[in-house]
Amino acid sequence: MAKKLNKSRIALSRVMILMLLVVVFLTDSLIPMESGAHEVLDICGIVLISICALGRLYTTVFLGGFKNDMLVDYGPYSMVRNPLYFFSLLGFTGVALMSGHLVVMVGIPLGFIVLYNFLIRREEVFLRSHFGEPYEAYMRRVPRLFPAPNKYHVPDTVLCHPKFINKGFKDAVWWFAAFPLVELAEFVQEQGYIKPLIFLP
Repeated sequence: MAKKLNKSRIALSRVMILMLLVVVFLTDSLIPMESGAHEVLDICGIVLISICALGRLYTTVFLGGFKNDMLVDYGPYSMVRNPLYFFSLLGFTGVALMSGHLVVMVGIPLGFIVLYNFLIRREEVFLRSHFGEPYEAYMRRVPRLFPAPNKYHVPDTVLCHPKFINKGFKDAVWWFAAFPLVELAEFVQEQGYIKPLIFLP
C-alpha cells in the first residue's frame, strides 16, 4: 500500500511539472518578460523554490527513512502532518510565479491543494490502520497541510540514515533546476526559436 501511494505521489508531481513546462515554453504571458513586474515575480519564485528545496531537505533529516516504521511527530512534523507536501506546494507556487501567467499563478497552487488533498486522505487511511490510536491523536493536534509554528518541538538527538540525506539533497538540486529551465524558455522565445502557440493571461 505504501509503495502504491508513493508511486501515485511521484506520478502526480511529474504530471504537474510537465504541465508547467509546456505552459512556460509554448505560451505568451500578460506580463512582459522584460518588465519590472516579471523580475519581481522571478525573485519571489526563486525565494519560494529555495524554501521548498531546503525545507524538504530539512524534513528528510527528521524522517530519516523511518516513514512507515515509526510515527515521527517532532521537528517539522510537529507543526504539520505533511511537511514535504507543504514545501512542495511552495515550490510549485514559486515556479508558477516565474511563469508570469496569472492563470498559472492561481491555478497551480489551487490545483495542487485539491489534487493532493485526495492523496493525503488516502495516506491517512493507511497511516491510521498502521499506527492506530497514536496517529489518531496526532491528527487531532497537528494540522494537515498548513503549519502551526507554535506547535514546533524537537528532541535533543535525531537518528537518520545518510543515504536518505543524500536522496534529499538530490531532490533539492532538482527543485533548483526549475530556475534555469524557466530562463531557457524565456530565452528561446525572445530569440524566436520557439513561437508561443497561444496567449495565456
